Amino acid sequence: MSRWWTKGAPHPGKRLRARERKLSAPRLLAPLALLALGFAASCGSSVIGEEPAPAKRIALIAPVHAGELGDAMRLGAEAAAKEFGVELAYAAFEPEEGAVIQRATALQTLKDGVSALLIDPADGEVLSAVAGRASRSGVPVLTLNDERTDKGVEASIAVDNEEAGRKAGEAMAKLLGGGGVVAVLGPARSDPDVARREDGIVAALSGYPGIRVAWKETCSESFSPCRQAVRQLLDGGGVDGIFALDAPTSIAAAEESAVPGRRGGLKIVTFGGELAQLELLQDGIIHTSVVQNGFSTGYLGVKQAVALLEGQRIDQSTRIETKVIDAENMFWMDNQKLLFPFVQ
Repeated sequence: MSRWWTKGAPHPGKRLRARERKLSAPRLLAPLALLALGFAASCGSSVIGEEPAPAKRIALIAPVHAGELGDAMRLGAEAAAKEFGVELAYAAFEPEEGAVIQRATALQTLKDGVSALLIDPADGEVLSAVAGRASRSGVPVLTLNDERTDKGVEASIAVDNEEAGRKAGEAMAKLLGGGGVVAVLGPARSDPDVARREDGIVAALSGYPGIRVAWKETCSESFSPCRQAVRQLLDGGGVDGIFALDAPTSIAAAEESAVPGRRGGLKIVTFGGELAQLELLQDGIIHTSVVQNGFSTGYLGVKQAVALLEGQRIDQSTRIETKVIDAENMFWMDNQKLLFPFVQ
């Protein structure tokens, strides 16, 4: 089952104690209090002792199979919720839960009532269903890590995936010295963001006539079939490098390439900063990964939702910085903050 945490709600005990302090005020102040009450009423102000308006409630629907990226997004969203005085409700998912559960959770959240909803949608069907329901309910939706702007989506906060792909292509060209045969390994699901990464890779490699993309393979998110696809690719021979377009494909490629008896020297360039990827990066099995700042994604999501609820204009598209990480620079202080925001 999905799990919920709520941050930022005012403590009921604090309101009660504040009310008790008002009732025990010295009797001598009563005339002044009555005058102030009349003045406030004449000016249209709130009455003394009136309960404060409820805090805005913003929901963050985590990505499925979120891993450390989901943790970083949550931390960023919590920091923004505290700064801007709103309540944050965060829905997380178990590793085996996918698009169906995410969609049901998001729709139930809208039914329960929120001021705004942030979501990293599992696929286009989830986004379409959630954005459609939110639009009918008058609830603004902002997407995280997704550039799609369906009807009802007010803004997106995501990396420029094509630029990230170009960075990956340049990294591979450097690893191969400008020449070699490469393969592209991606998920079987239809994902426009992943497709843009591939477009960026192809664009970057167009400047290196000595590098040829010989194969493009897809595999499911299930680990065994993905690893089998990598095995078949490597058994065909003649591959100098593999672009793995997401975390599961990168782990499958890395672990299969590390099997004893495999020809050494295979270069792997991927996307993401999951702990399993970083361990393989440190061990030199994955050579480069293009990493995004999940903390900034969550923080900006809440910040822009608050601005929108206050009637301010916001950018429809906000781009998050990506960095190229390898076994050497992953230990630089700035990159440590990027890779491990949850331990600070």
